[in-house]
Amino acid sequence: MANLKISQLTAKGSNLVASDRIAIAQDDGGGVFSSKYVTGTQVKNIAINTQTTNYTIVLTDAFKLVEVNSGTAKTITVPLNGAIAFPIGTKVMISQYGTGQVTIDGQVGVTIRSTGGKTKTTTQYSVCTLLKRDTNEWYLYGDITT
Repeated sequence: MANLKISQLTAKGSNLVASDRIAIAQDDGGGVFSSKYVTGTQVKNIAINTQTTNYTIVLTDAFKLVEVNSGTAKTITVPLNGAIAFPIGTKVMISQYGTGQVTIDGQVGVTIRSTGGKTKTTTQYSVCTLLKRDTNEWYLYGDITT
């Protein structure tokens, strides 16, 4: 595919389907591009990673839902950037599927920023989102409480 400006692209005639491929290119600053592809399925569907114990998020949780299904309180931990280097802008959704409240916590050195210092899901079926804003700094927003 030739390099095109956004203004030169034509609209797709129908909705995104599973077999559609979307190219994403990254410039290394020296004029070399590294390309990756995502499919329509990857764009449309959010994978669910169900956990029943305390859990530390991993790189494969990026842009997915970590669902906690437990009758007792559990903790989702955000690792230091030195351990797992999530790209800035990464989102990880977290849900409380079971009755056990979920606490979102950072390893020592990780800052979780939220309105009023809220770091727990509110109740069963609550969903919240982590958004990485800097090296060891994340926003937490959604259905959360203290």
